[in-house]
Amino acid sequence: MDSLYSILDQKILFPIGELINGSEILKKYKYLLNTDWLTKEQIKNLQNESLVKLIHHCYNNVPYYTDLFDKNKIKPSDINCSEDLLKIPILTKQLIRDNYDKLIAKDVANRKTKKHSTGGSTGVPLQFQTDMQTWSMSWASTFRAWSWYGFHLGEKIFTIAGHSLVSDKKGINKKDIFEKYLMRNFKFSSLNMKAADMERHYKNFIKIKPVAIRGYPSTLFVFARYIEENKLPTVPIKLILTTGEVLLPQYRAKIQEIFHAPVFDNYGAGDGGISAHECYMHEGLHITEERCIIEITDKDGNVLPDGELGNVITTDLYNYAFPFLRYSVGDMSYIKKDLCSCGRKSRLLGEVMGRNGKLLYNKEGVPISPTMLPVMLYPNLDYHKIENQILYNKIDKFQIKQDENGDILVLLKMKNKNDESHQKYSYIIENYKSYFPGSKCEINFVSEIKGLVSGKEDYVISEYQPL
Repeated sequence: MDSLYSILDQKILFPIGELINGSEILKKYKYLLNTDWLTKEQIKNLQNESLVKLIHHCYNNVPYYTDLFDKNKIKPSDINCSEDLLKIPILTKQLIRDNYDKLIAKDVANRKTKKHSTGGSTGVPLQFQTDMQTWSMSWASTFRAWSWYGFHLGEKIFTIAGHSLVSDKKGINKKDIFEKYLMRNFKFSSLNMKAADMERHYKNFIKIKPVAIRGYPSTLFVFARYIEENKLPTVPIKLILTTGEVLLPQYRAKIQEIFHAPVFDNYGAGDGGISAHECYMHEGLHITEERCIIEITDKDGNVLPDGELGNVITTDLYNYAFPFLRYSVGDMSYIKKDLCSCGRKSRLLGEVMGRNGKLLYNKEGVPISPTMLPVMLYPNLDYHKIENQILYNKIDKFQIKQDENGDILVLLKMKNKNDESHQKYSYIIENYKSYFPGSKCEINFVSEIKGLVSGKEDYVISEYQPL
């Protein structure tokens, strides 16, 4: 039945869905299948062609880049290849927040766009936009990677994760139709991971009988451990797809042991257009270089040799609505010196250091993934409402500290000192208390939040270990 549905999905349902949605995922997916085995020189040429078009668009249609180029005496004709990008100053999260309106393309009305608000991996709230071709390219890159593993569009996926993958929005919308009926992606929230929640997730997993499992590494680790501790049977699956956090070795080992299937990791950044996927050789993350140009730099913006750890800088070649040229994602990683033994010539991204894969625990011993914590900075844990986004976006930076007793301290650095109101943000305490019962929780408004020695800003610090 899965095979028949997959054929029906690819030939009829998905094309109809794309026509309604205005996307081009299948078109770009076929394009990426054709470019999968290009030589390094061919990949480079594709990148440079896309870059030249993007640069001219930015100068002519995006006020921020028009001013930036003129100020630095850069002409669009000066940028002809990825090496020329060094002439452009790095774009930071702070610059985006300070110049949000100027970064929107003047022809944005002609593009189907979506607004985003995210804290990312650094705890720095950020607003940005993407257009339909960016969204299409992102999914096309994902589908190409899944095809490497023998997974076909229309086969069932069981997803257990937080808000970045699983929406709690009420009602049925286009995204729900896309996910459930075109992708057959059955989603379940891991915001709660108590025994009763895990039992419910397990029953759904057995009922659905998916071909693939997808989610945060820490969440799937907890799910696997629940199955192991309760000596529960599983159903045969083909693969596990992890994303959103660092995939720790112990997580990979336990997940593969319990589900008897290989784990394939992914790293992506919607703000910056990064897509990078592990292949069946497990030697690193293949960068979708048709979609983005990635540089690894030192703190001064100098490009580092392959193999050296530094800041991830990306240029999104497809986002024309809100362009990201040489954007500092906030993560640290490195480019592997050697290409993958699978034979593909795309560069490999090594371990991404910026995303915290550690688990926090409440006093009941229930694990709380760090990726869930930013959601608790929204009233009622609802990040969809505009009024909640307004409150969240008044926060400049945040950091969550859990001491050895399990008590929580939320540090907030506000954009405007006048917004430092314990009363206005008291809901945060209630949100945290609801997930950390028995723990004290308080808010401190601070003038600065210090980063790590590496230069990375760690938004979760915990000294607590449950008994």
